[in-house]
Amino acid sequence: MTQPVVRRRHVFFVSGFDPKGASYYHRLYAEGAGRQGKTSGYACDVGRRERTEDPDVQRWCAKWRGDISDPIEPVETTIEFLAWDDLVRAHWPRGVAAVAWGAVLAYVAAGSCGLGLLRVWRQSRRTLIALAYPALLWVLALIVGILLGQLVAQLTFRVGLASDWAPGKTGALAWGLAALVCAGAWWGALRIERKLHTSWLLRIYRFVDLWARGQLPELEKRLDAMASRVYECLRRKDADEVLLVGYSVGSMLAASIMARVVKKCEGDASAACRLSFLTLGQCIPLLGLMPRAHRFRGELAVLAAAADLCWVDYSSPTDWGSFALVDPLEICRVGPAGRRPVMPTMRSPRFHTLFDAEEYTWLRKNKRHLHLQYLMASPKVGEYDYFLMTAGPWHLCRSLSRGSTH
Repeated sequence: MTQPVVRRRHVFFVSGFDPKGASYYHRLYAEGAGRQGKTSGYACDVGRRERTEDPDVQRWCAKWRGDISDPIEPVETTIEFLAWDDLVRAHWPRGVAAVAWGAVLAYVAAGSCGLGLLRVWRQSRRTLIALAYPALLWVLALIVGILLGQLVAQLTFRVGLASDWAPGKTGALAWGLAALVCAGAWWGALRIERKLHTSWLLRIYRFVDLWARGQLPELEKRLDAMASRVYECLRRKDADEVLLVGYSVGSMLAASIMARVVKKCEGDASAACRLSFLTLGQCIPLLGLMPRAHRFRGELAVLAAAADLCWVDYSSPTDWGSFALVDPLEICRVGPAGRRPVMPTMRSPRFHTLFDAEEYTWLRKNKRHLHLQYLMASPKVGEYDYFLMTAGPWHLCRSLSRGSTH
Protein backbone atom coordinates (compact mmCIF):
# COMPACT_ATOMS: atom_id res chain seq x y z
CA MET A 1 0.00 0.00 0.00
CA THR A 2 1.35 3.44 -0.94
CA GLN A 3 1.85 5.57 2.14
CA PRO A 4 0.81 9.26 2.09
CA VAL A 5 3.26 12.04 2.84
CA VAL A 6 4.04 12.40 6.55
CA ARG A 7 3.01 15.60 8.28
CA ARG A 8 3.47 14.49 11.86
CA ARG A 9 5.78 11.72 13.06
CA HIS A 10 6.60 10.26 16.45
CA VAL A 11 10.02 8.63 16.81
CA PHE A 12 11.10 6.40 19.69
CA PHE A 13 14.87 6.01 19.87
CA VAL A 14 16.73 3.25 21.73
CA SER A 15 20.48 3.82 22.12
CA GLY A 16 23.23 1.20 22.32
CA PHE A 17 25.02 -0.22 25.36
CA ASP A 18 26.22 3.20 26.41
CA PRO A 19 26.32 4.85 29.85
CA LYS A 20 25.72 8.21 28.17
CA GLY A 21 22.13 9.40 28.26
CA ALA A 22 19.64 11.65 26.48
CA SER A 23 21.71 14.84 26.58
CA TYR A 24 24.50 13.25 24.52
CA TYR A 25 22.16 11.85 21.86
CA HIS A 26 20.11 15.04 21.68
CA ARG A 27 23.26 17.06 21.03
CA LEU A 28 24.39 14.52 18.43
CA TYR A 29 21.03 14.75 16.64
CA ALA A 30 20.80 18.54 16.76
CA GLU A 31 24.33 19.08 15.43
CA GLY A 32 23.97 16.41 12.75
CA ALA A 33 20.58 17.65 11.52
CA GLY A 34 21.96 21.13 10.95
CA ARG A 35 24.99 19.90 9.03
CA GLN A 36 23.07 17.37 6.96
CA GLY A 37 20.45 19.94 6.05
CA LYS A 38 23.07 22.28 4.62
CA THR A 39 24.53 19.42 2.59
CA SER A 40 21.22 18.02 1.33
CA GLY A 41 19.34 21.27 0.73
CA TYR A 42 16.71 21.16 3.45
CA ALA A 43 16.29 22.60 6.93
CA CYS A 44 15.82 20.51 10.05
CA ASP A 45 15.47 22.62 13.19
CA VAL A 46 15.82 20.71 16.45
CA GLY A 47 14.29 22.03 19.64
CA ARG A 48 15.39 21.80 23.23
CA ARG A 49 15.40 18.57 25.17
CA GLU A 50 12.49 18.24 27.60
CA ARG A 51 11.59 15.87 30.39
CA THR A 52 8.31 13.98 30.33
CA GLU A 53 6.02 12.62 33.00
CA ASP A 54 8.01 9.37 32.73
CA PRO A 55 11.47 9.71 34.36
CA ASP A 56 12.85 7.18 31.87
CA VAL A 57 11.80 9.21 28.82
CA GLN A 58 12.99 12.56 27.47
CA ARG A 59 12.01 14.16 24.18
CA TRP A 60 12.74 16.90 21.68
CA CYS A 61 11.06 18.15 18.52
CA ALA A 62 12.38 18.50 14.97
CA LYS A 63 10.83 20.62 12.21
CA TRP A 64 11.76 19.67 8.65
CA ARG A 65 11.15 21.83 5.60
CA GLY A 66 12.42 21.68 2.05
CA ASP A 67 13.90 24.51 0.02
CA ILE A 68 11.87 27.28 -1.62
CA SER A 69 11.20 25.24 -4.76
CA ASP A 70 9.99 22.22 -2.77
CA PRO A 71 6.17 21.96 -2.74
CA ILE A 72 6.13 19.54 0.22
CA GLU A 73 4.72 20.98 3.41
CA PRO A 74 6.82 21.11 6.61
CA VAL A 75 6.99 18.06 8.85
CA GLU A 76 6.83 18.06 12.64
CA THR A 77 8.51 15.19 14.46
CA THR A 78 8.60 14.37 18.16
CA ILE A 79 11.59 12.25 19.15
CA GLU A 80 11.48 10.39 22.45
CA PHE A 81 14.64 8.94 23.97
CA LEU A 82 13.75 5.67 25.69
CA ALA A 83 16.39 5.59 28.37
CA TRP A 84 18.13 2.50 29.66
CA ASP A 85 21.55 4.03 30.31
CA ASP A 86 20.92 3.63 34.04
CA LEU A 87 20.71 -0.14 33.51
CA VAL A 88 23.92 -0.02 31.49
CA ARG A 89 25.71 1.74 34.35
CA ALA A 90 24.30 -0.78 36.82
CA HIS A 91 25.81 -3.60 34.72
CA TRP A 92 29.13 -1.93 33.95
CA PRO A 93 31.77 -3.87 35.93
CA ARG A 94 34.79 -1.68 36.59
CA GLY A 95 37.38 -4.05 38.00
CA VAL A 96 39.63 -5.99 35.64
CA ALA A 97 38.83 -9.24 37.42
CA ALA A 98 35.07 -8.67 37.17
CA VAL A 99 35.27 -7.84 33.46
CA ALA A 100 37.48 -10.86 32.76
CA TRP A 101 35.32 -13.33 34.70
CA GLY A 102 32.15 -12.04 33.09
CA ALA A 103 33.77 -12.38 29.68
CA VAL A 104 34.78 -15.99 30.39
CA LEU A 105 31.18 -16.88 31.26
CA ALA A 106 29.87 -15.09 28.17
CA TYR A 107 32.35 -16.80 25.84
CA VAL A 108 31.47 -20.20 27.29
CA ALA A 109 27.79 -19.49 26.61
CA ALA A 110 28.55 -18.24 23.09
CA GLY A 111 30.71 -21.28 22.39
CA SER A 112 27.74 -23.51 23.01
CA CYS A 113 25.85 -21.92 20.10
CA GLY A 114 27.25 -24.67 17.86
CA LEU A 115 25.77 -24.47 14.38
CA GLY A 116 24.76 -20.88 15.03
CA LEU A 117 28.42 -19.84 15.02
CA LEU A 118 28.92 -21.75 11.79
CA ARG A 119 26.08 -19.79 10.19
CA VAL A 120 27.65 -16.53 11.37
CA TRP A 121 31.00 -17.61 9.90
CA ARG A 122 29.36 -18.30 6.55
CA GLN A 123 27.40 -15.05 6.41
CA SER A 124 29.49 -12.54 8.36
CA ARG A 125 33.06 -13.64 9.01
CA ARG A 126 34.20 -10.15 9.93
CA THR A 127 31.61 -9.98 12.69
CA LEU A 128 32.65 -13.32 14.16
CA ILE A 129 36.29 -12.24 14.12
CA ALA A 130 35.35 -8.97 15.82
CA LEU A 131 33.42 -10.88 18.49
CA ALA A 132 36.39 -13.15 19.13
CA TYR A 133 39.26 -10.70 19.04
CA PRO A 134 38.95 -9.43 22.66
CA ALA A 135 39.58 -12.98 23.88
CA LEU A 136 42.25 -13.58 21.26
CA LEU A 137 44.04 -10.39 22.29
CA TRP A 138 44.43 -11.40 25.92
CA VAL A 139 45.17 -15.07 25.20
CA LEU A 140 47.84 -13.99 22.72
CA ALA A 141 49.29 -11.54 25.25
CA LEU A 142 49.47 -14.35 27.82
CA ILE A 143 51.16 -16.76 25.41
CA VAL A 144 53.66 -14.16 24.17
CA GLY A 145 54.44 -13.08 27.72
CA ILE A 146 55.09 -16.66 28.88
CA LEU A 147 57.22 -17.55 25.86
CA LEU A 148 59.31 -14.38 26.01
CA GLY A 149 59.61 -14.72 29.78
CA GLN A 150 60.94 -18.26 29.46
CA LEU A 151 63.37 -17.18 26.75
CA VAL A 152 64.72 -14.33 28.87
CA ALA A 153 65.01 -16.61 31.91
CA GLN A 154 66.95 -19.26 29.96
CA LEU A 155 69.32 -16.66 28.50
CA THR A 156 69.91 -15.22 31.95
CA PHE A 157 70.72 -18.66 33.39
CA ARG A 158 73.21 -19.32 30.59
CA VAL A 159 74.91 -15.96 31.08
CA GLY A 160 75.02 -16.60 34.81
CA LEU A 161 76.64 -20.01 34.39
CA ALA A 162 79.22 -18.63 31.94
CA SER A 163 80.04 -15.79 34.31
CA ASP A 164 80.21 -17.88 37.49
CA TRP A 165 77.38 -15.95 39.15
CA ALA A 166 75.98 -17.28 42.38
CA PRO A 167 73.08 -19.66 41.63
CA GLY A 168 70.71 -17.86 43.98
CA LYS A 169 71.36 -14.46 42.44
CA THR A 170 71.14 -15.90 38.92
CA GLY A 171 67.75 -17.49 39.62
CA ALA A 172 66.36 -14.34 41.20
CA LEU A 173 67.56 -12.21 38.31
CA ALA A 174 66.25 -14.67 35.69
CA TRP A 175 62.77 -14.92 37.13
CA GLY A 176 62.64 -11.20 37.86
CA LEU A 177 63.45 -10.36 34.25
CA ALA A 178 60.91 -12.95 33.07
CA ALA A 179 58.23 -11.33 35.21
CA LEU A 180 59.09 -7.91 33.76
CA VAL A 181 58.82 -9.27 30.21
CA CYS A 182 55.42 -10.82 30.97
CA ALA A 183 54.25 -7.56 32.49
CA GLY A 184 55.51 -5.74 29.41
CA ALA A 185 53.49 -8.00 27.12
CA TRP A 186 50.36 -7.34 29.13
CA TRP A 187 51.10 -3.62 29.22
CA GLY A 188 51.30 -3.69 25.42
CA ALA A 189 47.99 -5.55 25.25
CA LEU A 190 46.45 -2.95 27.56
CA ARG A 191 47.59 -0.16 25.24
CA ILE A 192 45.96 -1.98 22.31
CA GLU A 193 42.82 -2.53 24.38
CA ARG A 194 42.49 1.18 25.09
CA LYS A 195 42.63 1.85 21.37
CA LEU A 196 40.24 -0.93 20.34
CA HIS A 197 37.91 -0.69 23.40
CA THR A 198 37.77 -4.44 23.86
CA SER A 199 36.65 -4.10 27.49
CA TRP A 200 33.48 -2.38 26.22
CA LEU A 201 32.74 -5.39 24.04
CA LEU A 202 33.41 -7.78 26.92
CA ARG A 203 30.89 -5.90 29.07
CA ILE A 204 28.34 -6.15 26.26
CA TYR A 205 28.89 -9.91 25.98
CA ARG A 206 28.30 -10.39 29.68
CA PHE A 207 25.15 -8.25 29.62
CA VAL A 208 23.75 -10.20 26.67
CA ASP A 209 24.55 -13.48 28.41
CA LEU A 210 22.64 -12.36 31.52
CA TRP A 211 19.71 -11.28 29.36
CA ALA A 212 19.62 -14.64 27.58
CA ARG A 213 19.57 -16.40 30.96
CA GLY A 214 16.60 -14.33 32.11
CA GLN A 215 18.61 -12.65 34.87
CA LEU A 216 17.69 -9.05 34.03
CA PRO A 217 14.13 -8.63 35.40
CA GLU A 218 14.59 -4.86 35.59
CA LEU A 219 15.24 -4.78 31.84
CA GLU A 220 12.11 -6.80 31.07
CA LYS A 221 10.07 -4.38 33.17
CA ARG A 222 11.57 -1.44 31.30
CA LEU A 223 10.84 -3.05 27.92
CA ASP A 224 7.20 -3.57 28.91
CA ALA A 225 6.93 0.11 29.83
CA MET A 226 8.55 1.18 26.56
CA ALA A 227 6.22 -1.02 24.50
CA SER A 228 3.19 0.37 26.31
CA ARG A 229 4.34 3.91 25.56
CA VAL A 230 4.74 3.17 21.84
CA TYR A 231 1.33 1.51 21.69
CA GLU A 232 -0.40 4.39 23.48
CA CYS A 233 1.12 6.74 20.90
CA LEU A 234 -0.38 4.58 18.14
CA ARG A 235 -3.78 4.61 19.81
CA ARG A 236 -3.85 8.42 19.98
CA LYS A 237 -3.68 8.54 16.16
CA ASP A 238 -2.07 11.97 16.18
CA ALA A 239 0.95 10.88 14.10
CA ASP A 240 1.05 9.74 10.48
CA GLU A 241 3.99 7.49 11.28
CA VAL A 242 5.23 5.99 14.55
CA LEU A 243 8.85 5.01 14.02
CA LEU A 244 10.86 2.86 16.44
CA VAL A 245 14.63 3.20 15.97
CA GLY A 246 17.11 0.77 17.51
CA TYR A 247 20.82 1.52 17.28
CA SER A 248 23.62 -1.02 17.89
CA VAL A 249 22.83 -3.12 20.99
CA GLY A 250 19.66 -1.05 21.20
CA SER A 251 18.46 -2.96 18.12
CA MET A 252 17.97 -5.99 20.38
CA LEU A 253 15.87 -3.98 22.82
CA ALA A 254 13.96 -2.38 19.95
CA ALA A 255 13.19 -5.81 18.46
CA SER A 256 11.79 -6.94 21.80
CA ILE A 257 9.76 -3.73 22.13
CA MET A 258 8.42 -4.02 18.59
CA ALA A 259 7.32 -7.63 19.15
CA ARG A 260 5.34 -6.55 22.22
CA VAL A 261 3.80 -3.65 20.31
CA VAL A 262 2.83 -5.93 17.41
CA LYS A 263 1.03 -8.22 19.87
CA LYS A 264 -0.85 -5.23 21.31
CA CYS A 265 -1.84 -4.15 17.79
CA GLU A 266 -3.51 -7.46 16.89
CA GLY A 267 -6.90 -6.64 15.42
CA ASP A 268 -6.09 -2.92 15.08
CA ALA A 269 -5.15 -2.48 11.42
CA SER A 270 -5.18 1.32 11.59
CA ALA A 271 -2.45 1.26 14.23
CA ALA A 272 -0.33 -1.38 12.52
CA CYS A 273 -0.22 0.45 9.18
CA ARG A 274 1.35 3.53 10.81
CA LEU A 275 4.08 1.54 12.55
CA SER A 276 7.65 1.42 11.17
CA PHE A 277 10.85 -0.13 12.47
CA LEU A 278 14.39 1.05 11.70
CA THR A 279 17.52 -0.72 12.98
CA LEU A 280 21.01 0.71 12.56
CA GLY A 281 24.23 -1.26 13.00
CA GLN A 282 22.11 -4.14 14.26
CA CYS A 283 23.56 -6.99 16.31
CA ILE A 284 20.33 -8.88 17.03
CA PRO A 285 21.89 -12.35 16.40
CA LEU A 286 24.30 -11.73 19.29
CA LEU A 287 21.36 -12.42 21.59
CA GLY A 288 19.17 -14.42 19.23
CA LEU A 289 21.77 -17.19 18.85
CA MET A 290 22.35 -17.63 22.58
CA PRO A 291 21.12 -21.13 23.55
CA ARG A 292 19.04 -19.86 26.48
CA ALA A 293 17.48 -16.87 24.69
CA HIS A 294 14.20 -18.72 24.14
CA ARG A 295 11.98 -15.76 24.99
CA PHE A 296 13.83 -13.44 22.64
CA ARG A 297 13.64 -15.90 19.77
CA GLY A 298 9.92 -16.12 20.43
CA GLU A 299 9.73 -12.35 20.03
CA LEU A 300 11.66 -12.55 16.76
CA ALA A 301 9.11 -15.12 15.59
CA VAL A 302 6.36 -12.58 16.29
CA LEU A 303 8.16 -10.11 14.03
CA ALA A 304 8.64 -12.77 11.36
CA ALA A 305 4.87 -13.31 11.29
CA ALA A 306 4.10 -9.58 11.06
CA ALA A 307 3.87 -9.49 7.28
CA ASP A 308 2.71 -5.85 7.10
CA LEU A 309 5.45 -4.44 9.31
CA CYS A 310 7.85 -2.05 7.60
CA TRP A 311 11.26 -3.02 8.99
CA VAL A 312 14.41 -1.63 7.42
CA ASP A 313 17.97 -2.26 8.59
CA TYR A 314 21.01 -0.24 7.64
CA SER A 315 24.30 -1.85 8.65
CA SER A 316 27.66 -1.36 6.96
CA PRO A 317 29.96 -4.26 5.98
CA THR A 318 32.87 -2.04 7.07
CA ASP A 319 31.36 -1.86 10.56
CA TRP A 320 32.67 -4.99 12.22
CA GLY A 321 30.54 -4.27 15.27
CA SER A 322 27.33 -5.09 13.39
CA PHE A 323 25.83 -8.06 11.60
CA ALA A 324 25.78 -6.18 8.30
CA LEU A 325 23.42 -7.52 5.61
CA VAL A 326 22.67 -10.57 7.78
CA ASP A 327 18.94 -11.23 8.15
CA PRO A 328 18.50 -11.72 11.93
CA LEU A 329 15.31 -13.74 11.44
CA GLU A 330 16.90 -16.13 9.01
CA ILE A 331 20.15 -16.70 10.88
CA CYS A 332 18.29 -17.21 14.18
CA ARG A 333 15.99 -19.73 12.47
CA VAL A 334 12.71 -18.12 13.51
CA GLY A 335 9.45 -17.79 11.61
CA PRO A 336 7.22 -20.26 9.79
CA ALA A 337 8.98 -23.50 8.87
CA GLY A 338 10.02 -23.70 5.25
CA ARG A 339 9.15 -20.08 4.50
CA ARG A 340 11.74 -17.32 4.62
CA PRO A 341 10.53 -14.10 6.24
CA VAL A 342 9.97 -11.30 3.72
CA MET A 343 11.55 -8.70 5.94
CA PRO A 344 13.56 -6.94 7.24
CA THR A 345 14.87 -5.09 4.21
CA MET A 346 18.64 -5.24 4.60
CA ARG A 347 20.56 -2.26 3.22
CA SER A 348 24.08 -0.89 3.42
CA PRO A 349 24.47 2.85 4.09
CA ARG A 350 27.34 2.81 1.56
CA PHE A 351 29.46 5.13 3.67
CA HIS A 352 32.13 5.19 0.97
CA THR A 353 29.77 7.21 -1.23
CA LEU A 354 29.17 9.80 1.50
CA PHE A 355 32.81 10.82 2.05
CA ASP A 356 35.88 11.81 0.08
CA ALA A 357 38.51 9.07 -0.22
CA GLU A 358 40.77 10.59 2.44
CA GLU A 359 37.91 11.07 4.92
CA TYR A 360 36.63 7.57 4.31
CA THR A 361 40.09 6.08 4.90
CA TRP A 362 40.22 7.85 8.26
CA LEU A 363 36.69 6.65 9.08
CA ARG A 364 37.54 3.01 8.38
CA LYS A 365 40.54 3.22 10.72
CA ASN A 366 38.41 4.64 13.53
CA LYS A 367 36.04 1.75 14.17
CA ARG A 368 34.26 3.38 17.08
CA HIS A 369 33.50 6.51 15.07
CA LEU A 370 32.44 4.37 12.13
CA HIS A 371 29.93 2.55 14.32
CA LEU A 372 28.50 5.93 15.39
CA GLN A 373 28.30 7.26 11.83
CA TYR A 374 24.76 5.89 11.39
CA LEU A 375 23.58 8.72 13.68
CA MET A 376 25.71 11.48 12.16
CA ALA A 377 25.75 13.78 9.16
CA SER A 378 27.87 13.16 6.08
CA PRO A 379 29.57 15.67 3.76
CA LYS A 380 27.99 14.21 0.61
CA VAL A 381 24.42 13.43 -0.44
CA GLY A 382 23.64 9.75 -0.87
CA GLU A 383 20.93 7.14 -0.33
CA TYR A 384 21.52 7.04 3.42
CA ASP A 385 20.24 10.07 5.31
CA TYR A 386 19.37 9.39 8.93
CA PHE A 387 17.74 12.77 9.46
CA LEU A 388 15.56 12.54 6.34
CA MET A 389 14.34 9.11 7.44
CA THR A 390 13.54 10.22 10.99
CA ALA A 391 12.32 13.79 10.36
CA GLY A 392 11.55 14.05 6.62
CA PRO A 393 8.24 13.79 4.71
CA TRP A 394 8.31 10.12 3.69
CA HIS A 395 7.28 6.97 5.49
CA LEU A 396 10.25 4.70 6.08
CA CYS A 397 9.50 2.11 3.41
CA ARG A 398 8.56 4.76 0.86
CA SER A 399 11.85 6.56 1.48
CA LEU A 400 13.72 3.49 0.23
CA SER A 401 12.32 3.87 -3.27
CA ARG A 402 13.05 7.58 -3.29
CA GLY A 403 16.66 7.33 -2.11
CA SER A 404 17.79 10.55 -0.47
CA THR A 405 15.71 12.86 -2.65
CA HIS A 406 12.94 14.95 -1.18
